[in-house]
Amino acid sequence: MSTNNKYDQLKQVPVGNLFCQKDTFAREFTTQCIDCTEKPNKNGFYEVMLYDTVLFPEGGGQPCDTGLIDNVQVFLVERKGLSHVHYTKEPIEVGKTVHVQIDWDRRWDHVQQHSGQHLLSAVMEKEPYGLETVSWNLGKKHSYIEIPTGKQKSMTKITPELLSKVEKAVNELILQDLSVITHVQEHNEQNRPETLPDDYTGEGYIRTVEIKDIDRNTCCGTHIKRLGQLQTMKILHTENVRGGNTRVFFLFGQRVLDFLDVSYSITRKLTSVLSGPQETFVENVQKIQQQSREHMKKAKRLLESLAKYTVNDIGEALKENQFAIVYKEEGDMEFLSMIANIVRDRKLIDEGDQKVVILAAGEKKQGGPIIITGSNNELVQKVGKIVTSTLTRVKGGGKGRWQGKAQNWDGMEELENAVASAF
Repeated sequence: MSTNNKYDQLKQVPVGNLFCQKDTFAREFTTQCIDCTEKPNKNGFYEVMLYDTVLFPEGGGQPCDTGLIDNVQVFLVERKGLSHVHYTKEPIEVGKTVHVQIDWDRRWDHVQQHSGQHLLSAVMEKEPYGLETVSWNLGKKHSYIEIPTGKQKSMTKITPELLSKVEKAVNELILQDLSVITHVQEHNEQNRPETLPDDYTGEGYIRTVEIKDIDRNTCCGTHIKRLGQLQTMKILHTENVRGGNTRVFFLFGQRVLDFLDVSYSITRKLTSVLSGPQETFVENVQKIQQQSREHMKKAKRLLESLAKYTVNDIGEALKENQFAIVYKEEGDMEFLSMIANIVRDRKLIDEGDQKVVILAAGEKKQGGPIIITGSNNELVQKVGKIVTSTLTRVKGGGKGRWQGKAQNWDGMEELENAVASAF
């Protein structure tokens, strides 16, 4: 950081008593830059220290805010002990009075999900559920709480019926619009909560968030004032994770509306595609899957028949020549493998024959798979070299059966003459 003594003496407001923590709904703030690194760090960011800030530094499971210092973008805000550091791509003048603005949509999303998590965890911890939250995650699209549901820890099973009751209870509390109060007290070692980070030492502040008559927890995050500001809540699904724990995924507030908007848009499109309302989606998709499986079986039988006819032609070609080249523009590796296996099963190539078969497939400009099979590995490798030198966009290898892929089939016309010259 800089060594400007005049402003070094201006001590930062500590994390725990920041303006953003005092007023969740503040969107801008005027303060002073008291320090800034002279050069960007190894990640290309200047480290800026403001006297106070409206941008929340990440903590308590809540991601940081982003925004602007004057017209300079703030990409990250971190807590370091009691200090708060803003990361920018441009330096900020030390001693300057600056105007700080917040990305409100991001802040409000974090507020709803974080306060919502407090409420959800509180409901699940109380009777009749008794399910403790051991950790949580605020994700970009959805969040989750993690609950210990191993047999040795809890007899309560997470079932769809249980989650439906929890969801109903949470939404009823939101409708009651209970107050959410943040209590603040000066930090000292005597009143230090166990959940406080190890590096949070000194003259800081302890913040406790209380949902009236429901919950009381130490938390440094930005929170709502009343439960009604959560709007609504939806539990999505669960996942079983390490040690028998269960993750319960959820959405609060605007995320529920956004999820509904996307889901409804997809539903409208599927209604047209599947020629029926959403109640018939599963049934219609299952019918399509069954039809697809039946079509695949028929296609495979036809492919096998075509492969047999192709091998008949190869057999005739090997009666007159030491090699045969097959190129099928509409084929793929599965088709070529069928042909190679039938050639082997019919024993069209014996070790003493010195014969080789080259199989290729795919559109001329896009290329595709290639297989070389022959009487012995030495011959196969020899022909493989001829192929890669004649068809310059081919790569491959393998012992006994040479397999590869071409980016295009330029030069296929010259390949027959090139192979013929090897015999």
